Amino acid sequence: DHRPRRAEIPPVAMAAKIEVLNVDPDQILCLYSRQIDVFEMDATLAVGPTYARHLGHRMYRGEYFAMQCDAHVQFVQNWDTDIIEQWKSAKNEMAVLTAYLS
Repeated sequence: DHRPRRAEIPPVAMAAKIEVLNVDPDQILCLYSRQIDVFEMDATLAVGPTYARHLGHRMYRGEYFAMQCDAHVQFVQNWDTDIIEQWKSAKNEMAVLTAYLS
């Protein structure tokens, strides 16, 4: 997973479904495992991406920043500080940044 590796600052919180067969302590997800909330669900109970996004929203616990994305998203270097700078440029602490990837 390249999201944490391409971030300039370590992630404050992430939500992910992780299946690990061989745990490598140097793997990026293992390095930040204390900051990762995991929701496991039997695949036979899955009813599509809308429900999965709903579950992601329910995991929100008041973090200052929150982001939700699909598994196919690729991140650029320092994506985290870039997004924060975009938010600051709005000069509105209630600003919401949103995009639909194509």
